[in-house]
Amino acid sequence: MKSRMLILAVAPLLLSATASWQKQALASAAPSIDKANGEWTRAIVTGDADVLSAPYAEHGIFVGSDGSVSIGKAAVRAMYASRPATVKVLKASIRSDGRAAHDPDDVYEWGTASMTVRRGETIKQASGRYLTVWHHEGAAWLITRNIAF
Repeated sequence: MKSRMLILAVAPLLLSATASWQKQALASAAPSIDKANGEWTRAIVTGDADVLSAPYAEHGIFVGSDGSVSIGKAAVRAMYASRPATVKVLKASIRSDGRAAHDPDDVYEWGTASMTVRRGETIKQASGRYLTVWHHEGAAWLITRNIAF
């Protein structure tokens, strides 16, 4: 009976401690996520591969909606730089639909990205979902995995 009372007394403290590290991780990661999303919106239009790959960790992985995989920051940069000159992104937007802290150093973010793309004379709109894993390294939050659907 005493042990049960002790568990009931300690449970709220444990739950509040859990909520505290989750809130702290989300708050810490938010500026990096928001900055990268804002920069993506502009850089995907201009084709700036350096800006597009900047938030990736050295060994970060990008999985494209077609199943292609780019492993490492340099490969992610090369992927973005390889866009054919005949393909122009006219406008783009990104919406972060949710974020969850897995542990104090890992935050999962998911959302939707949309683009208007011109290929030759054809203009199409495309939209897709994404899931990104952000990892806290030193003072920075970096992408370790990014999956486009």
